[in-house]
Amino acid sequence: MSLALDPQTEQRIQRHIDRGHFHDPSEVIDHALNLLDAQEEWLLRNNEAIGERIEQSAAQAERGEVYTAVEAARRLDANIAERILKRA
Repeated sequence: MSLALDPQTEQRIQRHIDRGHFHDPSEVIDHALNLLDAQEEWLLRNNEAIGERIEQSAAQAERGEVYTAVEAARRLDANIAERILKRA
């Protein structure tokens, strides 16, 4: 099989090879396909839970249980800070 790649993709592949992560383009492509397979498997395993969470979130929004963007950013920042402190 031969592939025609656009110059940007060729550059991205070469960048990974230059960093020493891979020896040749086929290793880069193999790794990328393994990641896609893993992502697809994860989505298949978690599809039901994701759907349930979306339904829960929609119900919360309908009840007005939402955060503004600023509130959400503050909560995320606090959560990240807490996780960092736990690691230390």
